[in-house]
This record gives sequence, C-alpha cells and structure tokens, in this order.
Amino acid sequence: MNVGLLDAIIRFVVGWVFIHLTTVLKVEISPLVKWILIIIGIILVVTSVTRHCSIYSLFKISTYR
Repeated sequence: MNVGLLDAIIRFVVGWVFIHLTTVLKVEISPLVKWILIIIGIILVVTSVTRHCSIYSLFKISTYR
C-alpha cells in the first residue's frame, strides 16, 4: 500500500465524478474526451480501492502512514 486515506478518498471522489459526468449526466463532450475521462476515472477509483498506485511505486512515493 502506498496511497494514504486522504489520498484514497480524493481519488475515489474525483474518479466517481469523472465517470458520473460522462456516463450518467451525459455531458456534451467529444467521444475521445469522454473515453479519456472514463479511463482516468476508473484508474482513480481502482487505485483508491486497492490503495496502490504504480506511478507512486515507480517514483518511490508513499502517502500511506
């Protein structure tokens, strides 16, 4: 684990907002931007649930305490 609690909460909320904006609210944006936001949202939610971020591992960063 290298993602702290506050970091995980922020990631989850931002990821959920990205997914919600593009799928549920159907905000008018280009299909490419829509898919990019969905993918980023999924990545953020998964990293918040697993509490592991591969980019943090690559740079030896940890917000977990």
